[in-house]
Amino acid sequence: MSRQIALRIVAAYQMLLAVAVGVNFIITPLYHPGGDEPFTVWEIFNWFMAVSVVLALLGSFARKRRMDAEEADTRTSLEVNVVFYAALGLFLWYFWNWFGVFSDQDSGTLWAFIDPLFVLVVGPSGLRVWRGAAG
Repeated sequence: MSRQIALRIVAAYQMLLAVAVGVNFIITPLYHPGGDEPFTVWEIFNWFMAVSVVLALLGSFARKRRMDAEEADTRTSLEVNVVFYAALGLFLWYFWNWFGVFSDQDSGTLWAFIDPLFVLVVGPSGLRVWRGAAG
């Protein structure tokens, strides 16, 4: 498999998952009764989101390292750093809260920040990889 095809697969995974998470975030109140009922759909999504968060962090870190090695203008430098630190923040919040789910210590409130941040970081990250794979 060529590198371009592999990058396109990763990019499609990132973009589709960002859309799915965004849509599910919006419609959850329509199908979930609230209270102590389990969030079964989110429990499934969490496994896929974990992979996606790591991919976004690794991709933004690689881009930051390339930019640090080159002379970059202020706009590019700001863009790359904002994306990297947003991905790092997402990584920290996501895994801290997700591991809390396993020990019955998760903060349900924090998911209301993590899920939109996921869409804002992972979606554009996937789009950037898709465009970069074009050549």
